Amino acid sequence: MATIRKINMIKISLSKRITSSGGSVDTLSDDDVESLKDMLQQLESFEVNLEVLTKTLIGTIVSKFKKHEVIGPTAKALVKKWKSIAKGEVNKKPPPPPPPVAEKTAASATANEKAAVSTKLTATAKPERRTSTNLATTEMREQWHSLQPYRQTTCQKLNDILEKSKSNLLKQGINSDAIDHLVVERATDVEQAIQAKFGYQNRSDYLGKARSLCFNIKKNDSLACQIILGKIPSNELVELSSEQLVSDKKRKEIEERKKNHMDSNLLDWDTQNEDKINEMCGITGDLLNASLFTCGRCKSPKTTSTQKQTRSADEPMTVFVLCLNCNNRWKFS
Repeated sequence: MATIRKINMIKISLSKRITSSGGSVDTLSDDDVESLKDMLQQLESFEVNLEVLTKTLIGTIVSKFKKHEVIGPTAKALVKKWKSIAKGEVNKKPPPPPPPVAEKTAASATANEKAAVSTKLTATAKPERRTSTNLATTEMREQWHSLQPYRQTTCQKLNDILEKSKSNLLKQGINSDAIDHLVVERATDVEQAIQAKFGYQNRSDYLGKARSLCFNIKKNDSLACQIILGKIPSNELVELSSEQLVSDKKRKEIEERKKNHMDSNLLDWDTQNEDKINEMCGITGDLLNASLFTCGRCKSPKTTSTQKQTRSADEPMTVFVLCLNCNNRWKFS
């Protein structure tokens, strides 16, 4: 029964809170109190009966929180509600027996028995196969229901993103059920690591880290596979920066962009990269030795020039040009 499984999961969480507090509810931390409030509210939303209360014994655990200053009134009201439900079902009179039915003929009884046997065989012909892995995966998913809504959303988003890498892991020969189990387990572990790092007081930091991880894992399939296979522990994953989470290809692009930016700020960048500039501009052969001026006598581009201030300071400088081929000299102003 789904309700019994969910209540048992919450019962386990409540027991852990009592154990961690040393058996005294007065020593519960603020984070534990907030979490317990959510779990008690969830228990109030369940429709329970005597069978559920008997099989789970949830009342014995909730009763231990009745003396707490904050959550005590909620626990008392919940236990009182369950007691009234249990008493109502115990005092409830059994329904009257059905009226006697006329005896059926031997042929009719035989036909009905055959039909019942046929129906039973049909129902049991293909029994539902649920492995221990599937059951464990289902239990972990149901455990998310005891978390706060924003934590449930984080678990689901991480699960959906990691699940997209399933096809790559299948190509490596990994079992499909094992992948499904690992995806849910890793999503749970990563979310718990984020919660452990930021706690309940820094929800904005928690959400920021969760968004950053989801974005980078979605863009880096290799990282997602490593997380699923457990090559990167969850507590180490939450400590990595955005630059450390990017793929190798993206990291090389970022490093190359940084290097180009640093090189462009160098004063002698044009001199160091003269060969690259000439190649990009198509300057090859004799053009490498050419200058800005061409000799008017021999038409040679092999010239050299100097500048001098021969006029007043507000006038442009005079350029003196020398042809390296025929030694012709002239000035350009």
